[in-house]
Amino acid sequence: MRIDLGDIHLNCEVSGAGTPLVLTHGLGNNLHFWDAHREDLAAHHRLVCWDLRGFGRSDKPAGPYHPAQFAADLARLCDALQLERIHLVGISMGGVIAQRFALDFPARLRSLVLVSTSSEVGARAAAHWQRLADRVERDGFDARTSDAARSFSAAFAAAHPEVVRTMTEQNTANDPKAYAAAARGVSDYHWTAELARIGTPTLILQGLEDQLTPPGGSVKMSRVLRNARLLLIPEVGHNLPLEQPLLFRTALLAFVGGVDAAANFIASGGPL
Repeated sequence: MRIDLGDIHLNCEVSGAGTPLVLTHGLGNNLHFWDAHREDLAAHHRLVCWDLRGFGRSDKPAGPYHPAQFAADLARLCDALQLERIHLVGISMGGVIAQRFALDFPARLRSLVLVSTSSEVGARAAAHWQRLADRVERDGFDARTSDAARSFSAAFAAAHPEVVRTMTEQNTANDPKAYAAAARGVSDYHWTAELARIGTPTLILQGLEDQLTPPGGSVKMSRVLRNARLLLIPEVGHNLPLEQPLLFRTALLAFVGGVDAAANFIASGGPL
């Protein structure tokens, strides 16, 4: 369904019942990135999958875009859906947005799950993303800029060319100007030190063969966040939920279930 927030319409799909669990996709994707997980997650939670501005069936206004804007969009979407406190999952760019949401709206969170993401971008990587944005905006997508192979481990890409092909087709289907605006928006951010303010229970999931966001960024986040657990997964690339779906769901449900159980225990008057 498309939600009218006044200045923009955001598309989302809601299913299930329980504590709210919001899934936030990455650059070039849309809410269907999570399709393989939705039935199982909705069996335990009120599940919300949404299209970021510029992607899927959400509006695609002219840029610039930036993480604080995406985070504010999510806060307004939660208001519209009457979600007070959420478990928030974000992958890649979605993880960048999830961190910004945790910094700007800490009271809105039950827990935070960061997948294949980082809390800062080096100068070399920033220049790469800005060049990519310029190229896509100017020329549209071509075989190189739409190729999704590097978002998977080499072994997975070789064994599952159909998955790589589907992701490549999804990249190509994006609006070039919106994609470029989003790529620029998350090309240069530095808030590692700010993460020390976040006390929300946090799970960090990271593939050790991630070519797009190397594991060092997740290790750095885990050292700064005050209440974080880090799970490093061998032989897995950037699109961890697609390469290891059972592991992803099991880790996610166990973590958020534990957070909910602890909150219920404390609310019932149990000892800390």
